[in-house]
Amino acid sequence: MLLSSDHNNFADPPNFLYWFWFFGYLCACVILAVFKLYLLPSSYKSRNFTHNSTASTHAPNFKCIWSVVDNRTKCKPVCGHGYFGLYGMEACHPWLDCDELKSINGSEKIPLSTPGSVKQVRISKWEGYDVVVKKLRDYHIGRRAHTEYKHGLQILKDFSNHSEVLQLVGFCDSVMVTEFHALADANNLEKHLMVYKDFDNVSTRFQLCLDFLYIMTLLHSGQGGKVYAHCDGNAVSILLWQFLLTDDFRLVISDVDALVDLEILNGVTQKKVCPVESRNYSVPFNAPEQHWPYKEEPFNISRMPPYDEKIDIWKIPDVCKSFLHYMPLKIKILPHLRDINNRCKSKDPQTRPKASEVLAVYRDVHRHLIGNGSTILSLHHT
Repeated sequence: MLLSSDHNNFADPPNFLYWFWFFGYLCACVILAVFKLYLLPSSYKSRNFTHNSTASTHAPNFKCIWSVVDNRTKCKPVCGHGYFGLYGMEACHPWLDCDELKSINGSEKIPLSTPGSVKQVRISKWEGYDVVVKKLRDYHIGRRAHTEYKHGLQILKDFSNHSEVLQLVGFCDSVMVTEFHALADANNLEKHLMVYKDFDNVSTRFQLCLDFLYIMTLLHSGQGGKVYAHCDGNAVSILLWQFLLTDDFRLVISDVDALVDLEILNGVTQKKVCPVESRNYSVPFNAPEQHWPYKEEPFNISRMPPYDEKIDIWKIPDVCKSFLHYMPLKIKILPHLRDINNRCKSKDPQTRPKASEVLAVYRDVHRHLIGNGSTILSLHHT
């Protein structure tokens, strides 16, 4: 009986212990939920979302982000072709025309890491909202400059409903107006992460790799019967001038003037040569097919063999490595990307994967290492 009594005493602890365990477990769950929602600001799912303003099916959708610049959540309407929506606006507005552009006032030089040799770039105001005004420089108002300007403007129009592309606000003659992003081009990443240290983690950095691939996949999607490939860039830093960082450390492509358009005929991309007459692309950052093949002769663009969008695939591993930056992160992540990166670096462009294939592999690695509650890398700060 004594043994039985002692056994029951150990098996049936006082009721207050049950309540202690229960409340302890409940508090742990609450703390974990708060940590994931608010203390991991680089988590895209918890900081960047779309919602409908009312129950009405005619009300606009709003995209909301956590802005590190404003230190708050801010939203803007999601607009269709021919319209724009800036953060703080309640409804979409048609692209500004020549008359409306006259109402834009104020102008200060935008903080860029490149001076912009073709266009003047200024921050201005439209009805209290920050916008960017880009104007062809006087000494570049010629046929070629106008052709590139019109080409870039048309691309912004064609992809205006895609969040991966800089949002067009208006245009008139040799002036275009776009959305403003305070963090400027992607070459500023390291400088900004030194300020916003909570975002300097693998989630933020690897998400930028994914964003770059989302953009590549979009440009290579064949929208409008064309594929677009990058022509302006002999190094990672030059390429990153063409991308902007959003307030929540996402990536958008901004400078699209130098994208070459490749027509699709019978399902096959028609090859071209990047139309930069004086530039020799024979540097390691560029794909082998962009290199001048006749070493004993001076460069002549008219004799250059054409190529297709696979020149972009070659650059993917180098761009992603620049985003990861910190060596411990590379050691943990790059082995998982080795096979797909080696395929990207194939000397034969036909054996390189499509951008969508690379994106699929990178997303799988992201889910394995960071997503779905994985803690392998999600708490690793650089």
